[in-house]
Amino acid sequence: MPAADFVLEISGGTGGQYAVTVSSPAGEGAASVALEPDAIGARLADLQRAVLASSVTPRAAALGLERPVRDVGERLFRTVFDGRLRGLYLASRQRAAERDQALRVVLRIRAPELAALPWELLHDEDLGGYLCLRQPLVRYVDLPEPLPPLRSEPPLKILGMTSLPRSRAPLGAESERAALAVALRPLTGRGLVDLDWVEGQTADDLSRRLLRGCHVLHFIGHGAYDPQRHEGMITLADADGREHHLHASALASLLSVARPRPQLVILNSCQSGMGNAEDLFSSTAAVLVRTVPAIVAMQFAVTDKAATRFAASFYQALAEGRTVDEAVRVGRIALVVDKDDSLEWATPVLYLRGGDARLFDMPELTAEAGPAVPRPSPQPEPPEPSASSGIPPRPSWDPAPGGPGTPGGPGVYGRPGVPGVPGAAGPPGPGITSRVLNARQWVHALAAHPDGRRLATGSRNRIRVWDAHTGNRIWEQTVGGWLSSVFAAAFSPGGRRLVTGGADNTVRIWAASDGEELLRLRHDHVVFGVAFSPDGFRVASASADRTVRLWDSTGGDPMLRITHDQVVTDVAFSPEGARLASASADRSVHVWSLGGDALLRLRHDHPVKAVGFSPDGGHLATAGDDGCVRVWDAGSGHQRLLVRHGAAVKDVAFSPDGRWFATASADRTAGLWCTKDGGRALRVQHHDTVFCVAFGPDGTWLASGSEDKTVKLTPVPGEYG
Repeated sequence: MPAADFVLEISGGTGGQYAVTVSSPAGEGAASVALEPDAIGARLADLQRAVLASSVTPRAAALGLERPVRDVGERLFRTVFDGRLRGLYLASRQRAAERDQALRVVLRIRAPELAALPWELLHDEDLGGYLCLRQPLVRYVDLPEPLPPLRSEPPLKILGMTSLPRSRAPLGAESERAALAVALRPLTGRGLVDLDWVEGQTADDLSRRLLRGCHVLHFIGHGAYDPQRHEGMITLADADGREHHLHASALASLLSVARPRPQLVILNSCQSGMGNAEDLFSSTAAVLVRTVPAIVAMQFAVTDKAATRFAASFYQALAEGRTVDEAVRVGRIALVVDKDDSLEWATPVLYLRGGDARLFDMPELTAEAGPAVPRPSPQPEPPEPSASSGIPPRPSWDPAPGGPGTPGGPGVYGRPGVPGVPGAAGPPGPGITSRVLNARQWVHALAAHPDGRRLATGSRNRIRVWDAHTGNRIWEQTVGGWLSSVFAAAFSPGGRRLVTGGADNTVRIWAASDGEELLRLRHDHVVFGVAFSPDGFRVASASADRTVRLWDSTGGDPMLRITHDQVVTDVAFSPEGARLASASADRSVHVWSLGGDALLRLRHDHPVKAVGFSPDGGHLATAGDDGCVRVWDAGSGHQRLLVRHGAAVKDVAFSPDGRWFATASADRTAGLWCTKDGGRALRVQHHDTVFCVAFGPDGTWLASGSEDKTVKLTPVPGEYG
C-alpha cells in the first residue's frame, strides 16, 4: 500500500517570517513562523563534529554529543510545527496507522536559505523522538515533469566509482568497496543485483563506462562546493592523478548519455548536499535531481564504516522491493542498530523529483500492486452547439498596467515590421496589453470553453474553471493527492464536459457546469495529454506508461491501446476525427488511424513535448526539448516551417482560423507565429516557464499559463503584414 504524505511547504517571507503550509491525510493548515537560518547555519560545523565524534566515542560521551544535535532538531520542530500543524501531524500518523499505511514526511523547501538546514534532525520527544527514524523523510524538488519507473528485468545494475587524487586526504575507499561487495553478495548470488566498478578515476573513465548504462551510480570520494560558480562538485583525478573538479551540471550531462540512465545516484562524498543560500538548485544533489529521479547525498562528512553499513542495508531494502525513501530509513536504522548512540544516521539526505519513490519497475524487485478500478459514473448529455464570443472587456481583477513584464502590465513584445504590432525594441504600443489572472499555483494546463467566457486551468492538486470576465472561480475540484498536478485539460466540442489528465495516473471527465465528476479512467502512470474527438464520443489520452489510449467518453470502455518506446507526452485528434497524433520522449511523432494503423512517423532529435493539428487537418505542429517548433505537411510528412525559442517548448496550439500558431516555452515566453512564413507577431513575457497556451474560440485572444502562477490573456493582432 502506498505511503500517505505529510507535506510541509516552507516559502520565503520578509523580516525572518516564513509561510508554512501543510497538506496531509488529516487536512490542510497554514502558519507564519519566525526562523533564523543564519543562527542555525552557524552551528552546522559543530553539528558535523558531534556526528562524527559520536561514531567513535564511548556511550557516556556520545550521549553528551547528542545534546546540541537534539537542541537543533527540537528548535526546528517547535518553530515549524506550531499548535495546529503539530495536531495535523499527530492526526495524520493516526489516520495512516488506521489504514495500515506508512506516513511519509515530504519537505518542499522553497526558500534557498533554508535548504541547507539539517531538517533530518526534526525531533519531538512526545512524538517518539527523531521523525526520520519513525517514517521516511524526503526533500521534494519542484520540477514539472515526473519520470516513470525504469522498466527493466533484474538484476539491478549498480555502477560504483572511487576517485582518490593523490593530493587529497586518503579515504578507506578500497575497504568500503570490498565491504560493499561482501554485503551485497547474497543479492548478487540470487541474481538480483549486479555490482560493477569503473576502471579508473577520471571523467573519461566514467564517461566510457556510462555508455553501457546502469540503474544506480554509487560514488565514493571527495566533494566540495564552488563558491565562485555557486555550484557543488565532485573531485575526480586527471590523467596524472591530480585533482579534477567535475561540477554538478557537467556530471548531470555525463549521466544523460547512459542507456539505461541511472534512476538513483548515491553520493558518498562530503558537502554533496551543500548549496548556496540564494539558489535552491546549487548543491550537487539538487542539480543532479533535474536529470536523475532520486539522489542520496551526505550533508555531513561520513565515516567509512557508516557509509558501508548504510549502503548495504539500503540496497538490501531496495532489492527486496522497498521504495527508495523507505530504503533510506532502513539504512538509517541500520546505523542506529550498529551503534545505538551514533548520530551518523542523520547524515544521508534524500532528494526526490517526483512523488513516486518506486524507481524501478522490475517484477522480482517490486511488490505487486492491485488493479485500479474505474469509478462508475452516469452518462453525460450529448454535446451542445458551440458558441463563441470575443475577448472579454477589461475585468475587475486586472491590476493597473505597470511596466513591461510586470503582473498586469504590458509584458508583450512584438515583431518589428508588423502593422499594428509594437516593435521588439521598445515597450508595447497602445492596445497590446496582457491581462492577468492570478491562479496562485503553477498553471500546467489551459482550456478555453466554446462559449468564450469560461477558462479551465490545471495546477497542483486542482482543476479550476474561471469566469474570464470577472476573474472569479466558477468551481474547483481537488484531484488526487498533493502531488497530483493536472497536466492536461480539454473541453468537449459542445462544452458540456471537461476532460483532464494528471499525476494521479487518471483521466477524469467532469461536468463543465459544476465540476461533478462523471467518469474516471486509469493509466499505469502520469497522464500528460488528453483530447476529445470532434464528435465528443471518444477521449484520447497520453501517458508516461508509454501508451496512447482511446476510450468511449460516455461509458469509459477502452477502444484502442498504442505503445511507444518511451513516455507519451501529448495526443491530438485531427479535425475530421479519423486520425490521432501522438508525441513521445522517444523523439518521434506518430499519426495513427483510429484502428491503430500507423499512417505517418516524424523523427526529432530530442524528446517531443506537444503536437497539434491545424484546423483544416493539413498540417501538424510539433514542439520539444530542442526549443524548436516544426510545422509539417500532415499527409506527406514534409517539414514546412521551423521556428525557435531560447529553451524547451512545452506546448503548441493553432488558432481557430489557422492563421497563427502559439507556443509556450521554458524561456519564460509565449510566442505567436504566422503559419504562412513563420514570422513571430507577439512575444508574451512571463516571469517563469510557460507551460501551456490556448486560443479563445473565435481566435481573438491567446491565454498563456506559467510557473509564475498567472494566466495572461493577450489580444491577437487583427492582420499580419
